[in-house]
Amino acid sequence: MNRKNKLNPLAINNSKRAVEFIDSFDYILCDCDGVLWVNNSAVPGVPQALNKFRRLGKKIIFATNNSTKTREEFMNKLRKLGYIAYMDELFPTSYSTAVYLKSIDFEGKAFILGSSGLAKELNKVGIESIGIGPDLTPNHWNPGMAEFELDPDVRAVIIGFDNQLSFPKLAKACSYLKRRDCLFIASNLDETYPSPEPGVVVPGPGAYVAAIEAVVDKKPIVLGKPGTFFFKCIRHIHPDIDPKRTVMIGDRLTTDMVFGHNNGLKTLHVQSGLGSFEEMVGFMKSPQPEHHQCVPDYYANSLAQFLQFL
Repeated sequence: MNRKNKLNPLAINNSKRAVEFIDSFDYILCDCDGVLWVNNSAVPGVPQALNKFRRLGKKIIFATNNSTKTREEFMNKLRKLGYIAYMDELFPTSYSTAVYLKSIDFEGKAFILGSSGLAKELNKVGIESIGIGPDLTPNHWNPGMAEFELDPDVRAVIIGFDNQLSFPKLAKACSYLKRRDCLFIASNLDETYPSPEPGVVVPGPGAYVAAIEAVVDKKPIVLGKPGTFFFKCIRHIHPDIDPKRTVMIGDRLTTDMVFGHNNGLKTLHVQSGLGSFEEMVGFMKSPQPEHHQCVPDYYANSLAQFLQFL
């Protein structure tokens, strides 16, 4: 999509524009990390704002690239932080990964470089997995040496966020993916995650994927934003969703905004997480057409900004 004539994002900074924006959609696809919360704390004022949208008749979908939890676990977190949430509104990439593997009649085990949410969602659809948790064995490796046994039944390697990433895990993922019949699946390609500590960088699945790609010479199947399969998952559960009457709200310009444009949605960038106003302007001015996909239709400091207009 060529957006060179649409690089004029509108600020939600007055009542008239806020009302025009709200009247333009029926469905909200809302990212979570950096939009609704940072780490385990709600972004101030956002629970009240999103719940107000719901009371105005807007339908809410929680669309997150985070694969660390199951749908039930995300719902519990949302409710604990003050958000109204229901099970059929929850779409983490742990769920979309399970939906995808089930849809292709996957047979075999999955090796997960990720967190327990992926394993639990796979288990719900009858797919066995290995790899969750720390892997520091064997402890007698020499530099350049790797000694371990591979499971002959592994037919997929799934990458999510893993804060217990280790050399043994990385070596096993690469070894499995050297098999011709082994699927390479990425829950998402987010390079980093929001951190509550200034200056602290939290590497995301995109960093692990890049390292593995360099070794195995395979491209992953990406099941989160900004791809189109993720939106297909949502439409399967919510067939009445009309892209022209739907807005994607997110903090990550390179993921959330691109996802919105890839699927024909309106886009709102909130600057309460990773993306900044300066970064947005940089993409607007970029001579590279692919960067224009990162430019939103609207922007605001935070969803809490709407409270003064609702």
